[in-house]
Amino acid sequence: MITKMGEMHQEANVPNQDFGIAEELGSGEDAVLVACVFDGHGDDGHEISKLAAKLAGDEIRRLHGRAESDVMKMVSSAFRVANRGVDDSQYSRTSGCTGSIVVVRGKDLAVGNVGDSTVVLMANRKSSYYPRWVSTDHRLDEPAERQRIVENGGIIYEEQYVVDKVEKNKGLMVTRTMGDVDMRPNGVLSDPELKRLTLNDASDRLLVVASDGLWDEDGVSFQFACSVSAKAARRDLQAVPKELLKAIENYGPADDCTICAVAL
Repeated sequence: MITKMGEMHQEANVPNQDFGIAEELGSGEDAVLVACVFDGHGDDGHEISKLAAKLAGDEIRRLHGRAESDVMKMVSSAFRVANRGVDDSQYSRTSGCTGSIVVVRGKDLAVGNVGDSTVVLMANRKSSYYPRWVSTDHRLDEPAERQRIVENGGIIYEEQYVVDKVEKNKGLMVTRTMGDVDMRPNGVLSDPELKRLTLNDASDRLLVVASDGLWDEDGVSFQFACSVSAKAARRDLQAVPKELLKAIENYGPADDCTICAVAL
């Protein structure tokens, strides 16, 4: 895992608001791979992302310690605990974070995400990788997300931002977020989108979880990320996050950037 503060936060003297987890629990058949990225926003976004990561990570470790084998239960329970703790915190009215949680056990993969810290499952094809599955970013360009905001009376500004219908100085680029409880009446949710996948031993190679500090950079398509990752993986799978960050450092990152990679 690697993280770097974005240029706009350096200039504004704002802390890096990303927080990530990358670890392996247990060994052998009981081994579980965990990767999480939380990207904060608002005045206390760094506090929210740190709290969400701690609560989610602690819950996954607790369940693994109790011999829980259902990876989807681990992900959904981690979100439930983290969302409850974030909502109860002193920061939740005016700040929030995205959240993406990945848990792998054998061939069983569970993914949960809130917001736009995208998860990409990369598979091998000939000498390179391609994006076999990509999580849904919760933004206004997703029709179902947009419809929910409109139905709840949220204001859409410049086709990019959800603006509070009461306090019009409040806005978000994401339509789902952990925290930001004052935005809930506008249709903004904290519910994660959950997905279970069965891994293919013959082709699936890598999972990359990253905040939008990577994906929003010009020229960074999912296929571009796959190509950079495949080239790095030929030398060392552990070098993938560093090489992805290096690929955008000539131009940024403009926003905080955290990248986790899980070898499959």
